[in-house]
Amino acid sequence: MDKKLVALVGRPNVGKSTLFNRLSIRKKAIVHDLPGVTRDRKYADAKIGPMLFRVVDTPGLEESEEGQLEYRMMQQTMQAIIDADLVCLIVDNISGVTPADKFFANFIRKYSKNYIVIANKSEKKFTHDKEFYSLGFGVPVPISAEHGQGLADLYEAIAAKIDTEDVVKISNPQTSDSVQIVIVGRPNAGKSTFINAILGEERLITGPEAGITRESIEIEWKYKNHNLKLIDTAGLRKKANVTKSLEKLSTGDTIGSIKFANTVILMLDATIALEQQDLSIANYVIEEGRSLVIAVNKWDLITLRRNYEEEFTYKLEKFLPQVKGIPVVFISAINQHKTNEVLDRAVEMYDLWNKKITTSKLNDWLAFATETHQLPLQKKLGRRVRLKYVTQIKTRPPTFKFFSNDPDSITEAYTKYLLNSLRENFSMPGVPIRMYFSKTDNPYSTKK
Repeated sequence: MDKKLVALVGRPNVGKSTLFNRLSIRKKAIVHDLPGVTRDRKYADAKIGPMLFRVVDTPGLEESEEGQLEYRMMQQTMQAIIDADLVCLIVDNISGVTPADKFFANFIRKYSKNYIVIANKSEKKFTHDKEFYSLGFGVPVPISAEHGQGLADLYEAIAAKIDTEDVVKISNPQTSDSVQIVIVGRPNAGKSTFINAILGEERLITGPEAGITRESIEIEWKYKNHNLKLIDTAGLRKKANVTKSLEKLSTGDTIGSIKFANTVILMLDATIALEQQDLSIANYVIEEGRSLVIAVNKWDLITLRRNYEEEFTYKLEKFLPQVKGIPVVFISAINQHKTNEVLDRAVEMYDLWNKKITTSKLNDWLAFATETHQLPLQKKLGRRVRLKYVTQIKTRPPTFKFFSNDPDSITEAYTKYLLNSLRENFSMPGVPIRMYFSKTDNPYSTKK
């Protein structure tokens, strides 16, 4: 049976994300004293006492007019309220109940029949102000999300509202059979628009304002018999431009998402594509050993397309020579042009990233490669270096270990030759490949 969904709702800066992190099995939400950090719905597996459920963090509720960013954030919260089995209205015990809290208590009642009120920031003393009871949400639950106080009372309040026996056990969040695809890029490249296009719904907030997404948002989805976990991230800027503490947190969140990704989609804005910042992101992805797909968005704004593609391919080969054959798809997310092709390439790259080659095939290739192109001379003896054996020691990314009588004499040029030959012969375009050289023991040396 599906896990129950608990929504955390309230005005900005009452501690929703802090409580989200407290309940989550794995912390995911950025916490900052600046209101409005959370702008999209964010889900996680959660635990309190023996009870397991799903929790959703929501944007802070703010009264606004249609067309404003705050209005779109409000729509996100409203959807969470509709979907939830239980809505937790969070209020600030220190500042007490505000007119905004009362307004949103009435708002919740319109869309849900199951709710409680949580008085956060009660680490010193709960005021028991009658205003808390006037909300009509029953007895308030005083807690301190930051210090972990009052969780036993919160457990009792949630258990009284949802049937805990219906809750299923959660698998280890670190072990998943989903293909984790992270979408990264500079601010306003169209990452959230791309995800909305392939899902066919306004799942993430989008708009002309740069930097709307501030956290990594995970969305589980099934695509052509593949279980995907799509992760939208905050736009990455140059380090020199990351001055505000909040944006440093967002950047760190994005970097963390890349480290745990299987495949990374680098989303570029076609009108300003492949500048130094884009190349820095691509290089980081490759250094981390993740497979990479490049999606050039806003293709509908480009007129001389053939010239553009030729110049783009030239720049890619020049500035990212360490990985040949990175898939590039020219798309228009807003027009849903070739968006599915990006996913197809991402899944293909995931399969290559997991590719395992038998030792016999590798050594047949090695014999052919060294015969076709002679190995360099040993630095000291003037004889040819010998490569005796090769084996694949791991996948994700494919990693190979070569055994040689003199690995120090193998030149960078010859290493590059082997890498390109390996990539071509075993059809591994675009995926990072790691190669190591190890010295074999001399069987005639005297053992002590």
